[in-house]
Amino acid sequence: MILKEPEIHQVLEQVKAAFPNLTDWEYNNEKNQEYFGFSVWGEFVLNAEELMAQRFFITFDTYEDKWRGYLTIGLPNYLWSSANVGDAHLVDTDRCEFLEEAITALKAKIVELLRGFV
Repeated sequence: MILKEPEIHQVLEQVKAAFPNLTDWEYNNEKNQEYFGFSVWGEFVLNAEELMAQRFFITFDTYEDKWRGYLTIGLPNYLWSSANVGDAHLVDTDRCEFLEEAITALKAKIVELLRGFV
């Protein structure tokens, strides 16, 4: 799915509001070798002052008019994501009709993941 300019701004507002501690929000709005269409991602850097700081990404992408959310480490999610190139999926969601659903589902998956460590 490719978004129009007003839709892109709306999506950026939604994801920034849902994840206020993430920075450097970027997006792709074309089908190419790395994306099926629109994708947006933000970054959270743990211990930013360290040389080898861990970089976590929240990514939401579209495929056939559905949204999906991802939490990754190393790089934002894209078609060729792989632990072999320095990134890995931590959790992701099923396909959702609306971005709001994907945001809610991803937050629930993140909470579920973190519960395993406390």
